[in-house]
Amino acid sequence: MEFSLIALDLDGTALQADHVSFSPRLSAALLAAHRRGVAVVPITGRQFAMLPPAVPTGAEWEELCVLCNGSEVRRLADGALLDSHYMAAPLILALIDLAWRLDLPVELSAGGRLYLTGTDWERLRGIGGPLAFHLNTILSARGRAVPDLTALCREERLCFDKVNLPYLPTERRAEVEAALSALPLSFAWSSPRSIEITHREATKAQGLLRVCSLLGVDSARTLAIGDSGNDIPMLRAAGLGVAMGNAPQEVRDAAGAVTLSNAEDGAAAAVERYVLKETR
Repeated sequence: MEFSLIALDLDGTALQADHVSFSPRLSAALLAAHRRGVAVVPITGRQFAMLPPAVPTGAEWEELCVLCNGSEVRRLADGALLDSHYMAAPLILALIDLAWRLDLPVELSAGGRLYLTGTDWERLRGIGGPLAFHLNTILSARGRAVPDLTALCREERLCFDKVNLPYLPTERRAEVEAALSALPLSFAWSSPRSIEITHREATKAQGLLRVCSLLGVDSARTLAIGDSGNDIPMLRAAGLGVAMGNAPQEVRDAAGAVTLSNAEDGAAAAVERYVLKETR
């Protein structure tokens, strides 16, 4: 199959273990694909303000990106918003209430910030280990403690693109999934212990379809590469979904192929094999 677009997850897929950079091999592969007329679109759970130094850099291939698991489509060059699906205040209030009833920390994502109570921030610090990157890189730079989330969500100036439940005990997984399934929204496991919640029409699959429409690309000619639960809709919607070798089994099962792990430059290997038709 000849591909016209590469949909590329970032953390755990395109980014190296530092969560900051692309490998030279991947950068070269993406540039080669672009010069053959193939669009390259990062599709990530991150906000535009939280994109890593690897994106945007002014690289030739940079054009559009899908953010917050499909809540936004923006131009990489200037951040211009091209499409959005935000959550309304009543739904945010319902999620805050749910988190409080289940005694779970909750974060509201809006305007390049993550809002949470000081109490929840301290709870996350107490968990430490599995949240080290989130605490030390994301919250330290973009987090903001507020006294009252319910008052915050009524502020008209804020557009809520995502709600995070950043840490769930394993034994609460089924209970939380059942509660979220009863609400008009989309959700996905971004790690074995964290859930990202968005507007019902905001998934990575919907984001992929929207950029295909904007770029005039047939969705059947797309290659998607990802490693986490929030990538599953995108992997299924693409012409070919490729799971990283480091992906959980449910992600591999959703894909049409599996590449090498992130540590082995699996994203670059997939672009080389399926787009550039190269073998190593």
